[in-house]
Amino acid sequence: MKKLLSIIIIILTLVSCSQDVKFNNEAVFQGVKDNSSWQGGNAKAVLDNNNNLTISAATINETITLKIPMPITAINPKNRNTFVTYTLGTSSSRKASYSILTNGILYEYETGAAVGDGEIVISEYDGVILSGTFRFNAENTDAGSEAAPLVNFQRGTLYKIPIVPSPI
Repeated sequence: MKKLLSIIIIILTLVSCSQDVKFNNEAVFQGVKDNSSWQGGNAKAVLDNNNNLTISAATINETITLKIPMPITAINPKNRNTFVTYTLGTSSSRKASYSILTNGILYEYETGAAVGDGEIVISEYDGVILSGTFRFNAENTDAGSEAAPLVNFQRGTLYKIPIVPSPI
């Protein structure tokens, strides 16, 4: 009887040791904004007719937009030699922008030709989704506003952002 009880206890112990694994394959667009965690929702990358990607995400009152040329080849996340780096602050075709609505006032920040700095690194691209990292310092577009003159994003992450065609 003792052996039977021991066997039953061992079997119950082994059967009850299971793990429910849940995968999160939702798009992620997040980073550290001015030393505070920031995460946007409804992340997407819109491909326009000129083969430019506009990657964006938003919160209730904030929006981040990254604009880059579409990578010309697929990017393998397992091969760092295929990663594509876009330098910000050097042209208007590679740009980051941030906007925030506070007390009914819209404040806008952006990089551009000789404005701000940063980089976007695309580490996965297959024409359907893209992943990568970003960082930037964007300048306030209204020098006379009471808002901070600069917004800083560090450790930005883009993960499996879906690419959608531009609405007609």
